Amino acid sequence: MSVSAPASRTPATPYDKWLLKTMNDARVKRYHATSGARRRIVVAHVVTTAVGLAGMVGAYAWASPWPLVALLVALLAWIPLTGFLNSMTRGLLELRKRVLDERQVAERGEVHAKAYRINSWVMTAALLGFYVAWLADTSLADLAVPLAATGLVVWALHRLLPLWIAALRVPDEPEDDEVAEPA
Repeated sequence: MSVSAPASRTPATPYDKWLLKTMNDARVKRYHATSGARRRIVVAHVVTTAVGLAGMVGAYAWASPWPLVALLVALLAWIPLTGFLNSMTRGLLELRKRVLDERQVAERGEVHAKAYRINSWVMTAALLGFYVAWLADTSLADLAVPLAATGLVVWALHRLLPLWIAALRVPDEPEDDEVAEPA
């Protein structure tokens, strides 16, 4: 998945050029060169996201700031993991459209469409769950924490699912063929 700026659109700004260079930094490619490594990074990102969200919900549920420590600890791992995800997708979701080629724009659209479908099913399941709780005469006070947690999870999925899907779809890069020198 190489990145090249198309000639027919608005020219890239200095920020676009810097971001394109950053997202395609060859120094970090070795960390996500294989599909197994990319899957591990995605799983680690999902886990750190879950830990951070649990810290946020825990702070609300127990009316205590201490669960926010989990959020801060998760954030220390989450930030570089997000950088790896952006690097492995070569900035597919972060770069502006003007620096992506037509294939990358189409890929970004496919990733967003798939994430939208998955998140729609998650929201439907959550809505049905709360409807069943309402039918069971569960009070709104008893649903406060589940509502807060569900809202955060749906929001996080909305923001992060496209990145996770794009990272999982990245193909392995072909090995460089070594050219044998004549003897």
